[in-house]
Amino acid sequence: MVFMAALESDLRALSVEARRRYPAVKDGAEHAILKLRSLSSPSEIAHNEDILRIFLMACEVKNVKLSVIGLSCLQKLISHDAVAPSALKEILATLKDVCSNVYMLSIILFLPL
Repeated sequence: MVFMAALESDLRALSVEARRRYPAVKDGAEHAILKLRSLSSPSEIAHNEDILRIFLMACEVKNVKLSVIGLSCLQKLISHDAVAPSALKEILATLKDVCSNVYMLSIILFLPL
């Protein structure tokens, strides 16, 4: 399935990008790759918190490259109905936090010195 292969590729990219500065993200991504291989459909992913958790963690570390991967994968999970309804509150809280950080950074960057 193309969706599953894309998620595995994104998890690999996350692992490589996080390898030195964020070992918890790297380990979580590698663990999620193993979990993903045992699953066969988006509905099974929705019932496995490990996959979602690593993408939320990637957004929370405040690293642009990791956040971009995390946000992209959250979008893929949602568009393929691979997220449990009970997880939406946590996803929205993470998105709110990421957006507020981006907004604050844009304000700081454009303040006159």
